[in-house]
Amino acid sequence: MTHPILFLWLLVANLDPHACGQGIPDQENSSTSENQKAASFLNNWSFAFSLYIQLVISNPGTNVLFSPLSFSIPLTLLALQAKPEAQDHTLQSLGYFTTVPKAQAHTHYGQLLQALLPPPGKCQVDTGSVLFVNSYQNLEQKFVQTAQSLYHTKVFLASLGNTQRVKQQVEAALQEKTHGKIKNLLLDMESHSVMILANYIFFKGKWKYRFDPKLTEIRPFWVSEELTIQVPTMQRLGWFQLQHRSNLHSHILRLPYACRLTAVFILPDVGRTREVEEVLMEEKFDTWTRPFPPSRRKLYFPKFSFLGRTQLEQGALLANSVDLFSYRTGLSGITAQATPMKVSRAEHWAELTMDEGGEEEEDIKDLGSFPRQFIPAFHFNRPFLLLIIEEVSHNLLFMGKVVNPNVTL
Repeated sequence: MTHPILFLWLLVANLDPHACGQGIPDQENSSTSENQKAASFLNNWSFAFSLYIQLVISNPGTNVLFSPLSFSIPLTLLALQAKPEAQDHTLQSLGYFTTVPKAQAHTHYGQLLQALLPPPGKCQVDTGSVLFVNSYQNLEQKFVQTAQSLYHTKVFLASLGNTQRVKQQVEAALQEKTHGKIKNLLLDMESHSVMILANYIFFKGKWKYRFDPKLTEIRPFWVSEELTIQVPTMQRLGWFQLQHRSNLHSHILRLPYACRLTAVFILPDVGRTREVEEVLMEEKFDTWTRPFPPSRRKLYFPKFSFLGRTQLEQGALLANSVDLFSYRTGLSGITAQATPMKVSRAEHWAELTMDEGGEEEEDIKDLGSFPRQFIPAFHFNRPFLLLIIEEVSHNLLFMGKVVNPNVTL
């Protein structure tokens, strides 16, 4: 039987880019065309689903946050260095379904992946990767230049066999790249490591319609039946695409960003989280793709910012057939030597900030004559799932589950 969470990804694969009422500004038309190309060669929902299952289902009581799009960038870089059979298999597992001639592959994949990231200005996003290679190797400069220019990946030589020295080298490199946000990468590094990959993304979105910071207040959030905490809670009066699905035992909320992204929040009814996951598969595709009309609401939503760390072991990626941890993959072209290469360790760091910032104030003049006391309030005050979706290609930028907004992962 297919896992019930799978249906969430039907949402990812089929969301109408205009369902949230956010058009694409004319100045973004060129990048939009690149995103439309991306939609024809990449759908990362299956890759995201595999990681989600492992990270969420195995740890149901904790926060989870990751960016399948960000992490797939360095994995694509490395996959293109694998032997042909392993390369094709790994790229398919990441969600690619179009082959590209070898001579054009790095340029094609690198440029289109970068096009999927939010455009600069309206949303703050900083993503990149650092690849540490054992210093007994000599780096292939063509690979180093390709990694830096097309995949935002900096390649360093490091003394991976010398625990004390490599920690100093790695900390210095990460300090430069992430301004000190990533620390203690090598707490339990093995002395025989060959390559270590660290990927990061820091994101602070700007809503299409802003919240008023003066209205933010401390309100209760029910982590569980036994635990209630106090969290900063934003509020806004307006029109929202918010709908309860009785057969799903949940509310669905769509909030557009100002940067070609849409956040989708799934709030299970009290005590029904497991049931929600069980019935999701029963829904048809058009349940998610068909826009539902906005309604008057006073929305209460938690304000939070946390940095999540995910250490991806060999088994985690093997479960999705992304086998870069094995010498069998035949990674080559990274160093000048013909020595077999593999990834010994991979870590992914994701920071997501949700606050009041927005592009404009929503025009709610049509609510002026409507008695405020009759506008129903809606509270996101218990655990919920979140998806942040690139609107044109429908690929996932973020996926997560918020159990406790006050806890850093």
